[in-house]
Amino acid sequence: MDIYAFSLLHIVLTLLYFLGNIKRKPRLHVVTETVIVFAIPVFGLLLMLGYRLSCYLLNLTKDRQPEIEKEQEAFFRGTHLGEDIIPLNDAFLVDDVQKKRHYFTDAIKQAVVDNESILQMAMHDRDREIAYYAVAMLTARMEKLENELFAKESVIVSGEGQENVDLLAEYAQMLKSYLEQKKFIDHVTYRKKQGDYIGLLDYLKKMCPDKLEYYTEEIEQLLSTANYSEAELVCAELREHFPHKEESYMMYIKLYQSWRKPKKMQQKIRELKACPIDLSQEALTAIRYWDKDINREAVMHG
Repeated sequence: MDIYAFSLLHIVLTLLYFLGNIKRKPRLHVVTETVIVFAIPVFGLLLMLGYRLSCYLLNLTKDRQPEIEKEQEAFFRGTHLGEDIIPLNDAFLVDDVQKKRHYFTDAIKQAVVDNESILQMAMHDRDREIAYYAVAMLTARMEKLENELFAKESVIVSGEGQENVDLLAEYAQMLKSYLEQKKFIDHVTYRKKQGDYIGLLDYLKKMCPDKLEYYTEEIEQLLSTANYSEAELVCAELREHFPHKEESYMMYIKLYQSWRKPKKMQQKIRELKACPIDLSQEALTAIRYWDKDINREAVMHG
């Protein structure tokens, strides 16, 4: 074989090697291997084929397919991030302060963070800039919610929405969300809004007597204010309207537990056990827990 035929065959084999790898491997790897094949006629091709065969036989490439590098960073090796998906819970485990700050502040600016637990975690981060952004975002969320509450209140007070049950129900949900941010609300404002919420729930309960959640939510709020007598009245209304719902008994149990009236609580537990309804896991757990307490008291008193 003359030199020209050999050179042509060498170029063709090099081109075939290049085309065979271009779609399966990163361009940088393909170019590097192709240069080796071209620069060392025959032996370069044998070398690369031997390398590929060795990797295959020894499983060196199993589960480690090379990926094209993109202009983006990941928190951990093997974690592939989309452009708008950022695992901020994992970010707090990263030791690189600059990287953690970069992802968190970018997420704040893009309004990606909507999880209060993440923001509260960030508030106590050692990095002051991250803590500052978290506080700023929580403050902005509270201001936005307060503005929305004020707008709804203005419509209701003006008389336009006083008879609109849907509007009042929406306002009640907003109040609930607001009160869930208790640690960011001053005591006086919290008590004022909580009183408004309880009054609104009482009104909605009368307007929509078939809505069980209005009864249970009002009882929960009354218990948090230690207004046990009023909560007992709402429990009675709940029992009257929903005699075959476990909530009618569970709310009584919560009431008498908070009120420290064990005998009445035990009576409601017995009623719940005797009630022919399918009980939830929460109810069954409560029965088992308080049954142990009742049995322990019985043993102690002979």
